[in-house]
Amino acid sequence: MDKPIASLSAGLLARKGRARKPVLALTDGDAVAEQLARTARATKDKAAFTLRLDAERRLRLRLAAAVSGRSAQQLVTEAIDTMLADMAELEPLARRIAALEGRETA
Repeated sequence: MDKPIASLSAGLLARKGRARKPVLALTDGDAVAEQLARTARATKDKAAFTLRLDAERRLRLRLAAAVSGRSAQQLVTEAIDTMLADMAELEPLARRIAALEGRETA
């Protein structure tokens, strides 16, 4: 028996750079933790990603790096760490993932 041919409609397409990942429902914490744990295991200790900045932000970041004597990478990492530390709802998820992986959180 032949399977019907799926039709590709405009509703299924996304312009480059505008595709969105599905939003995780935080109501089922264990399922979310398991999905995030799988994603974390699939990546290495460090992962590279592209950060697109407008010209003004890029200039200010480069100036901040020069003035502080630190790299842009160090400044961005510190800013991310500060933001993540302010998001208390992340800690319970991080602990669940660590428990699923059999390790302790820092």
